[in-house]
Order: sequence, then structure tokens, then C-alpha cells
Amino acid sequence: MRKMRTTIGVVIDTLGSIIIYAVIAAAILFMAGQAKHYYDVGYGVFSQQGKDARGTGKVVAFTVEEGVKAPKLAEQLEEQGIIESARLFLIQERVSDYAGMYVAGTYALSSEMTTEEIMRVISGKEASPYEMPVEEAAPAAEPAAEEAPAAEAPAEE
Repeated sequence: MRKMRTTIGVVIDTLGSIIIYAVIAAAILFMAGQAKHYYDVGYGVFSQQGKDARGTGKVVAFTVEEGVKAPKLAEQLEEQGIIESARLFLIQERVSDYAGMYVAGTYALSSEMTTEEIMRVISGKEASPYEMPVEEAAPAAEPAAEEAPAAEAPAEE
């Protein structure tokens, strides 16, 4: 009977050690994942790159409304495909010299622009280097031709 208690004690001790090592491993993996996430955010904040590479971006007419707040502005920029991440834009906006300095108007913005370039343009400090895109107009309806009523030919009987 004494031998059985010793075996059970060894099994319990072994399981306890395995659980402790598993918890430590999980904590290390969690911290590594968080470290990578925060590194990516930090890199994004300080690397100042546009969403698209130079020469491959799209230019859109972007309208800044009077009194717009940064979160709404970031959301609109992301929805129109000008920036990759509204959250990253907000962080960059807070640490920039242009935080909250938006001038209402319509601007030509490109997905190639960095956050700082976008903020310089929408703050009115710098003109956009891009041409305002021409809106694709719907084909105009052809005007109805004014036709004179056709003279009826006499019916032959």
C-alpha cells in the first residue's frame, strides 16, 4: 500500500510540473505575440509609408467636413482606401505637428501618401501633388430628336 502512495505522489508531482511548464510556455508565447504586435504598431507609426507603393496608388477626391474629429476622419480615409489602418492613422495624427488642424474642403489624396503628407494637405499647409480626379460621369442621355411628323402617304386602293 505504501508503494501505491509513492507512485501516486510521483504522478501528481510530474503532472504538476507539466502544468507549470505549460503555463510558462503559454505566457512566453503570449508575450512574444504581444511584442510582435506592438513592434508592428511602432514600426508603422515611425516608418511613415503610404498604403501603396509609389506609382501604384489611387487618387481620390476626399472631402473634409467642417468640425470633423480625428476618429471620423481616419475612418473615412480607411473606407476610401487612402490609408491601411484608421487606428494607426490616429496614433500618427496625435504625435504629429498637424493634430486637429483640419481645413474643410475637398482634396486630391492618394493611397501612396504618408500620414504626414495627408495631414499637411488637409491642414492647408501644403497643396496636394496630385491632380483632382475627374469623376466618371454617367453617359448623358441623348436628346430626343425633334422630328417633324411624317406626312402620311395616300393609301393606294
